[in-house]
Amino acid sequence: MVFPEIQACADELAKLGKPLKIYLISHKTNHATGELISFKLALIVRDDTKSISELECFLYTAVDCAYPYDLVLYKQSEWETLSSDPCTFAWSIRETGGVLYEQRLP
Repeated sequence: MVFPEIQACADELAKLGKPLKIYLISHKTNHATGELISFKLALIVRDDTKSISELECFLYTAVDCAYPYDLVLYKQSEWETLSSDPCTFAWSIRETGGVLYEQRLP
């Protein structure tokens, strides 16, 4: 189950950042109440993205969420290389993360 607040945030990030794919890496909840506390997302962006750091800053300021969240951004070619190596965080994301958004091919 994906919390609606996480999906809403992913939808807004997809709209503004135009990533190829968004993964839910993790989320934290209150053990007693089950209430969402925070979450982490990975965005895979096109190789022609001029600046990952500028895009990341823009997304953090443009997407308001009631819960704290972290973003990890990868350019597509970097993702393809790293996500095929079992010794990397990207591989772990690909293997265990949940896909929240995937750009449709034209």
